[in-house]
Amino acid sequence: MSHIQCPYCSGLEGRCTPSGSGRFITECKACARVVDERRVQIHEVFVERATDTPLCIVTPDFSDNERFRVPPLDDDPFESSGFITAFSTWSLEATPLFTNTTSTVCGHLAELERVMAEYYPNGGANLAGSLNLVDMLRAYFQIVEVSSVLGLERDSSEHAIQLFRDCSTATLLRNRNIEALATAALVQASREAQEPRTLQQEISVAANIPQKEIARHMKLLSDALKLSQPINSNSISVHMPRFCNLLQLNKTTQDLASHIGEVVISKSFCTRRNPISISAAAIYLACQLEDKRKTQTEICKATGLTEVTLRKVYKELLENLDDLMPKDYTPAVPPEKAFPVTT
Repeated sequence: MSHIQCPYCSGLEGRCTPSGSGRFITECKACARVVDERRVQIHEVFVERATDTPLCIVTPDFSDNERFRVPPLDDDPFESSGFITAFSTWSLEATPLFTNTTSTVCGHLAELERVMAEYYPNGGANLAGSLNLVDMLRAYFQIVEVSSVLGLERDSSEHAIQLFRDCSTATLLRNRNIEALATAALVQASREAQEPRTLQQEISVAANIPQKEIARHMKLLSDALKLSQPINSNSISVHMPRFCNLLQLNKTTQDLASHIGEVVISKSFCTRRNPISISAAAIYLACQLEDKRKTQTEICKATGLTEVTLRKVYKELLENLDDLMPKDYTPAVPPEKAFPVTT
């Protein structure tokens, strides 16, 4: 176990383990993501070593002195042809040595390999549909970049990658904008994670893609994945629970806001407004009646609306206040006290 600082979940404990490619990586014990990677490099170093080299020399039996010379005898079986004398010498030679050094680097590349291995355990061969590894890499970097700019959770990014893969294997990608489709998948993943991100917010600016282009690919994503509800649904029931959960409203306030929103839609009080702005204004109105202190800034942050738009829709709702409240409803704060401007 080692002490680390996980950039994804801020965990402080890690574990060392070999990766699929044989390298050693450090994973966060909390979220199991790769934090850093250890790379081993082999170096060839030449050092001088003393070696014992034998030198074989053939010498005659006797010296050249005449007094020791014996006339040769024919057919003498004991006549020697000479001694073989071996000498040895020490010499210095450059001999290679192999040493290993390790260095610790950031684990982004190893994390990318881990994500790719989850989707393509065979290395990307025999991919289903029209999806190929290049498109997957383009989508991966687009999702990671936009998520980093917006400060989204890592779980949303991984879910967006999975949505892109599922959509890409179910439909053709020819002549499709890969970055727009990846951004649409990130929008869907953010909404499922109840992140306060909408097309009207900064996600279009962060991705550098027009809102119409993202909306077109969101429809493609919805059709390919056969979602039970369209991503751009115009129903108050799609947006209201998510916004109320983000604002941590109780059930009474949430039910009142949902009722106000449904009445506005059914009676066409705000025909020029979209469901998100109506939901935000209904929540603000319900909070005023239930004495829940939620500022316009908090509501706008959760819904992705501007405060100017919220105030405009809120004033339109006040014009039909009597029709919006449920029958036999007793507000916690009287309307003349909650909305002193209208009295």
